[in-house]
Amino acid sequence: MNDENEIERTAARLKAALGAAATVMVVRPALERQRVEREFEGVKRVRGWLIPLAAAASVVVIAVGAVAVAHLASPDGTRPAGARGGSPAAAQATRPEYYLTATYPATGPNVLQFQVRRTDGGAVTSSRTISGANVGWGGYLTAAAGDRAFYFAKYPCIQTGIPDTTFYRITITNSGRISGFAPVGRPVKGMVTTLAVSPDGSAMAYNALEKACATGGLTQPGAASVSVADLSTGRVRTWQDTDATQMTLASRLSWTPDGRTLVVDESVRGGLRGGLTVYGLDPASSGGSLQAHSTTLLRPGADCSTCVKTALAGPDGSLIALQSPAAGKPGRTVIVRISSTAGRHRTVLFDGPLQNPGLFTDASGQWVLLWPAQSVTAGWISGGRLHPLPGVGPVNPQGIAW
Repeated sequence: MNDENEIERTAARLKAALGAAATVMVVRPALERQRVEREFEGVKRVRGWLIPLAAAASVVVIAVGAVAVAHLASPDGTRPAGARGGSPAAAQATRPEYYLTATYPATGPNVLQFQVRRTDGGAVTSSRTISGANVGWGGYLTAAAGDRAFYFAKYPCIQTGIPDTTFYRITITNSGRISGFAPVGRPVKGMVTTLAVSPDGSAMAYNALEKACATGGLTQPGAASVSVADLSTGRVRTWQDTDATQMTLASRLSWTPDGRTLVVDESVRGGLRGGLTVYGLDPASSGGSLQAHSTTLLRPGADCSTCVKTALAGPDGSLIALQSPAAGKPGRTVIVRISSTAGRHRTVLFDGPLQNPGLFTDASGQWVLLWPAQSVTAGWISGGRLHPLPGVGPVNPQGIAW
């Protein structure tokens, strides 16, 4: 039984079996993968004499095992970053386990209520309220990577003088309990209207208007500027839109997953209907001109029947964009992924009957959240479908993040 021919035949059978097992491990879900691994362990225990296989068979085993491990490290089936034979692709990030909402209750005391909810089922795992007296805030919440640290900004809503805006960090435990609720960094001058924390939580990007609780924000000083504050040192750098041909407003900010680029949405002021100009700002630069330190990622086209209304950083240098409804399709929402090649290639992620929703993503840019402010239907997108977030409708939040 131990002659060379028998060993070679055994090696060939093992090679084929391992090849089949590797294929199954790539395309089956995790439970099936575990079953195959258990069967393979049984195969290894069948005969002790299989241990001294020929060197060639050992090489085959190692090679096939390496392929299987490489695929297992890429749950979405894409080639791992840095692999040869194709462009790097980001591994599928885990869907956020929790999300945070902020709302002013319809009745009762004047408070701003924060609630942590579990994505599966919508159960409230923790809550915290602060006084709503003289509190102004931009309505945006933001989260660092890993959905364990959320941030918001508030300023005293006074009628005279320029307010100082304070950033707050809300930390939660692995069970979703709020473990920290405190100011972070130094107060910044002005009324913050939009903000985005870097994926690692070290820096806060924001836009600050230089007047207190005033209307007409589109014409206020600072509307077309973007700042980044180091939350440890308090150092602030600011970039100003220096394009004198149009009046613009920095309407949304988002970070690429690697934290190396800040995506800036610039809207046209004055009520003119038009798409966004989207910049990719280098946050490591020293400040100054927004255009001088940015790459233009997207410009509005002449035909604005399907203009981009919001564009956020997505994975692999892409943008996740909310398009305005096409002509003849009122009340519909289209979410697209725009490739990094000058915005030419667009993949539809969702097309459905939603009225004017807000667009949000997690820190990876892979998990898209839609929030129709006047509707009970809010949820995350996967497979072209909107998966409702339980509990969001009843609280009608003024802010949401995950």
